Amino acid sequence: MTKRIISMLLAVMMLFAIQCVSFAAYETSIPLTAQGSTTDLIYIKRPQSHSASTSDKTYTISAVGASGTNIRVYRYSESENICKLIKSAKQIGASGLYSTVVDLPDNNNTFIVYAENGGADQVVKIEISKVKKSTVDKLKNVTVNILNFLK
Repeated sequence: MTKRIISMLLAVMMLFAIQCVSFAAYETSIPLTAQGSTTDLIYIKRPQSHSASTSDKTYTISAVGASGTNIRVYRYSESENICKLIKSAKQIGASGLYSTVVDLPDNNNTFIVYAENGGADQVVKIEISKVKKSTVDKLKNVTVNILNFLK
């Protein structure tokens, strides 16, 4: 009986240690292919479809989630084939809101938003494309008129 209890305690301790090691492995970097254990810790509000385009040099990523959830943001480095930490762990407060501004150094920017709470973690991949301001201006000047199609 005592051996069974000790064995169960050791098994629980090992399970907890494995989970702690996996979270610690994502302190400074995370693979682009990482998968979380759940999909309901946070909900990304901006961008709405996990991808967006802008002509700005920065972009605001926002999310909602449970109070106490820790969030880190990573940017993909193509040359190193890994996502590096750019925003340290920040805990969601009582409001349930999270927001951070990220720089957009490249035309195509890939981010990983990593959330953890208790024993669960979530990985959300976000793509932000940067377009030239002149392209945005050209698109704004295009007008479509039904008469153009009838000619």
